[in-house]
Amino acid sequence: MGLLPRRVESERAPESARVLDIEGVEADRAFEALSSETARRILSHIYEQPSTPPEVRDEVGTSLQNVHYHLGRLEEADLIEPAGVGYSEKGNEMTIFAPKSEAVVLFAGHEHDRSRLSRLLGRVLGLYLFLAVAVAAAGSLRELLAPAGPTADSAVSLSAETAGDAGASSADTVAGGAAGLLANPDPLLLFFLGGLVAIVVLTGYWYARGV
Repeated sequence: MGLLPRRVESERAPESARVLDIEGVEADRAFEALSSETARRILSHIYEQPSTPPEVRDEVGTSLQNVHYHLGRLEEADLIEPAGVGYSEKGNEMTIFAPKSEAVVLFAGHEHDRSRLSRLLGRVLGLYLFLAVAVAAAGSLRELLAPAGPTADSAVSLSAETAGDAGASSADTVAGGAAGLLANPDPLLLFFLGGLVAIVVLTGYWYARGV
């Protein structure tokens, strides 16, 4: 095991959603950088997980030289940016690349509509991020406050095992488990689904009002 940490994460957060005018210079640069399938796979991976060039190479399956070439073009097009420092097993310092913005949207239309779409995307992505953080925080709090002993999930599992020992078929076991989930839905799941519905409603309202 090396003495140096594997990576030091950046405190920088991605910028708000970026809307590119299809006839603009920025869109031309993005098209040029993404003309290769390899470049598109690299960008997709970096959106899923900010990575160092060797990590990108292992994920995409191309040469390190090719990875550096496409990373440079993507950075020039303002699609990615350096976002931290990572270290190899030998202690060599490497740059971690992350998305420049939360999302990139190609737009064709009037300038007024472009500004409106940009504001709408920023609001919607902000709500999704807030919902994800709230659900994660609630889940962590529930684990901390959960009493010791068998949980509802283990009770369902035990019931399924008992049914199996009694000779019940797998279909009956699945049906029983599904009935138990419907009778006792997970509050976190209900909260998440309710939040999604609220976001959809707000998005429709903002779009209709042109806010």
